[in-house]
Amino acid sequence: MTLNSETVDLQTLTPWYHFPDARLSEGISYVKETDTLYWIDIYQAEVHKLEDITTKGTSGLHDYITLRNDNYNADAAIKNPNTAGKYRESIGVVFPDHQDKNLVLFGSKFGIAKGDLVTKKWEYLMLYSECKDLDKERAMRLRSNDGNVSPCGNYIYIGLMDDNDVELKNEGCLMRISLVNKTMEVVWKNITIPNAIHWSLDKKSMYVTDSLSWIIWKCDAQDLDKKVKLIDIKNANNQAFASPEPDGSDVDSENNILYTAVWSTHKVQAFDLETGKLLKEYVLPKETPRISCCCIYGSDILVTTANMDLPDGVKKSGDKVGGSIFRIPNVIPKGKIFSTKPQLKM
Repeated sequence: MTLNSETVDLQTLTPWYHFPDARLSEGISYVKETDTLYWIDIYQAEVHKLEDITTKGTSGLHDYITLRNDNYNADAAIKNPNTAGKYRESIGVVFPDHQDKNLVLFGSKFGIAKGDLVTKKWEYLMLYSECKDLDKERAMRLRSNDGNVSPCGNYIYIGLMDDNDVELKNEGCLMRISLVNKTMEVVWKNITIPNAIHWSLDKKSMYVTDSLSWIIWKCDAQDLDKKVKLIDIKNANNQAFASPEPDGSDVDSENNILYTAVWSTHKVQAFDLETGKLLKEYVLPKETPRISCCCIYGSDILVTTANMDLPDGVKKSGDKVGGSIFRIPNVIPKGKIFSTKPQLKM
């Protein structure tokens, strides 16, 4: 039901996919080459995949890997830094392989890791504590949040933020990592919750989501200090909400539109990337205020949500919807199917 030219009411929309006991489903990403959908559960430290969604939809093969000490690769070059179990593992973002649907790279608690969805083994490839731009105590307080692969495939750009069990401060950062050259550098020194990252079609601009400032910045891709405020989420029909935080997002490059999940608002909002103007918003059922991420799949938008029973994971509200994936149909007329992240070189 369309309320006006900018708002689409989706109160009757039901979950498209739900994994039992999901907590904070996030980081949804599609790979065209293998027709596989991936997402993570931050609190459960899980990477999920759903195969053959074009032909089989939600009946496709579902599988996942959970990060635990007992399935860490004993032969890994980097030993598990959490052997004693002092810290809680988490996953902030997944970087799927475009050829091998069972191989996933991801940002975890301590660094960049890889996992195998067949053997269920995983291991770290690089640790944030090795970065010369971060002191080790700060690195241990942080965890991976959202990120992306550069258009050339050479770099991971990933945001780090304070872990779930420490005080949230302005000590998060944005890092650029090369797995080929084994380099790590901080390219944005202080940001509380760095989130979704995208590039313009000409690759000259980078869009960086600054969640707790309610801002999406347009930056010079070669010099992130050269930035302008492109989208002010708080004042984009969200004034009624205390903290409408832009979260995970995706870009329709053909039409130059960014679709962003807005945490705590029930909304996915669409913005013109040239002007920053709000074009349309999609209001999901009121029982799903924690909209966490979205990705484009052809003409549709796939949306992840979080359970209301966070952060401790103890069920209190009886939320049976949070953690689901919703599918908003017919958002992009004649939308093309494409992989939502470039292939990472390693």
